[in-house]
Order: sequence, then structure tokens, then C-alpha cells
Amino acid sequence: MANKMNDRTVEVNARLIMANRAYYGLQNHAKSRIISKKTKTLLYKTLIRPVLAYGAEIWALSTQDEYRLSIERKILRRIYGPVIDKGEWRIRTNQELYQLYDKTL
Repeated sequence: MANKMNDRTVEVNARLIMANRAYYGLQNHAKSRIISKKTKTLLYKTLIRPVLAYGAEIWALSTQDEYRLSIERKILRRIYGPVIDKGEWRIRTNQELYQLYDKTL
């Protein structure tokens, strides 16, 4: 829902807040070593992504709003974690994250 000036930023902010609440509510599950990565990915796809994307089909977004809505990498980095490369820990690249995400689907 937009305001009188047809500004979608208000709705984008509301969606981001709700998605972050859903994410932080599930954060202990995302950190858990007992739950498989496949289950964590399924939790993301079924509980967090729909909250963020609800109503987005009809939005005319600016580039800035699109960037703000892309919290997927933050969540995937939490699920898949860092990797040891040449004896040191490093965060996974975006390409690595999406390859792992595609494999678990």
C-alpha cells in the first residue's frame, strides 16, 4: 500500500521490518548445528521470503528499494557459514552461496 504520493518506500520499510523479525525469530534455528542446511533453507523459503515478498508483484520499485529488499544473502550466509580457504576462515562469495542454495532445492 502506498501513500498519497505513491511512495512505495513506506511499504518496503514495513516489509523489511517484518522479514527481519521473522529472521531474528528463527536465528537460533539458523545457528543450530543439529538442524540440516536443507531444513534451514526450507525454513527460509517458507517463513521469511513470503513475508518479505507479500504484495511485491504490484510494486514499481526503484533500484534503491530493490537493493534494500535483497536480504537473502545475509540469511544464506548465516545458514551456510564461512569456509576455510588456505588455512584461514573467509565468508563465502555470492556465487558460492547461490550454488549451495541451488543444490539444496
